[in-house]
Amino acid sequence: MRSIFTTVLLIASALPAADLPPPPGMLSIPGGSYKPLYARETKARSVDSFFIDVTQVTNAQFLDFVTKHPEWRRSQVKTALADKNYLSHWAGDLDLGDDKLREAPVVHVSWFAAKAYCASKGKRLPTQDEWEFVARADATRPDASGDQVFLRQLLEWYSKPATSALENVHSAAKNIHGLRGLHGLVWEWVHDFNSTMVVGDSRGDGSLERQLFCGAGSLLAADVSNYAAFMRYAFRSSLKGDYCVGSLGFRGAKSVKEAPPAPSTPQFTTIYDLPGEWRTQDDQPFKLDQLRGKPRIITMGFTSCKFACPRIIDDMKRIERKLGADADKVGLVFFSFDTAADNPAQMKKAAGEQKLELGRWTFAISDDETIRQLAVALQFKFATVEGFLTHSNLIAVLDTDGNIVHREETLGADIGPTVEAVLRQLKP
Repeated sequence: MRSIFTTVLLIASALPAADLPPPPGMLSIPGGSYKPLYARETKARSVDSFFIDVTQVTNAQFLDFVTKHPEWRRSQVKTALADKNYLSHWAGDLDLGDDKLREAPVVHVSWFAAKAYCASKGKRLPTQDEWEFVARADATRPDASGDQVFLRQLLEWYSKPATSALENVHSAAKNIHGLRGLHGLVWEWVHDFNSTMVVGDSRGDGSLERQLFCGAGSLLAADVSNYAAFMRYAFRSSLKGDYCVGSLGFRGAKSVKEAPPAPSTPQFTTIYDLPGEWRTQDDQPFKLDQLRGKPRIITMGFTSCKFACPRIIDDMKRIERKLGADADKVGLVFFSFDTAADNPAQMKKAAGEQKLELGRWTFAISDDETIRQLAVALQFKFATVEGFLTHSNLIAVLDTDGNIVHREETLGADIGPTVEAVLRQLKP
């Protein structure tokens, strides 16, 4: 798959351009607003001015990175951070094998690896909104998303199979912004890739994300002729953070407004190795490492959810009851991703409404970046769609060190396998 499909309907609404010159190798993109793919009635989304790399990161650049950061070499990277295909097109840890690869986009890199590279350069991955905002452009117009010729060209790129002979990034097609290769070379990682969902969100069969991919439901989309965009959303929805794909690369971005440096990607084996501070329903700080020592049953969601989350909590309560006296030997944790509404007081109120035993249950909230890293590690998706928080469904059983030993992603499923997974962890 050689192309990235980036045709969203946008509303031209220019914001003041950045006054600061872009860093070397990057371009300055004035902000604006755009209307996402998924519905005609949705409000336009604003995008602040930002900097973005002119080209995708090359094999030569990534080779320099792994030379300086040996923990990201193919033979040393942790399995939680990249699957077995990581840098599989290279001849060795520090050997590209073919000199023609040097200026081709690096592929077979996971989200974790791409994020680590960007952080080492004082950058970050672009958000989905930023990437979509610039990718609407063709060579002469900032918004070509309504041009059927442009859309057909995207589909022609899509029809070409991926090959190992990727082009030099500097010779890739350039759009009006001066960005090269947004279409026609490889797909690209974005920071919040796990905000794209096709199925399994909290609103069930009637969800907007489901309707993106069925014939009648596609009438909700901003432009039903924009099939290339549907394919792009499907691809992002299929990704997991450790995936290393031969048609997937990345480029860096940077905020124009002063922002804290992007945190480096942690080296972790289990989720308990992840950094960041969380706060409980009692407003007590803790780190994930402090959860070691007993099996845990965990989920992610938000306390004001009226759809999936109450059913997930009910499933966890059924598991708790089935465990009987053994329930005192495990912990149950609800990690919230709703940083706007969920605070210790709200979480404590929600626990009380659910009549939960707080000696066993913990509700937790953190900052956006810490939550995002945990969600990617758990292969959990969440997003805001038309003002609604939406998410995938998950009940996971962790061993005493934080390894996932069982996961259930179906609401109202038979709790037997989950109970058995917990009991296996309690055996001496």
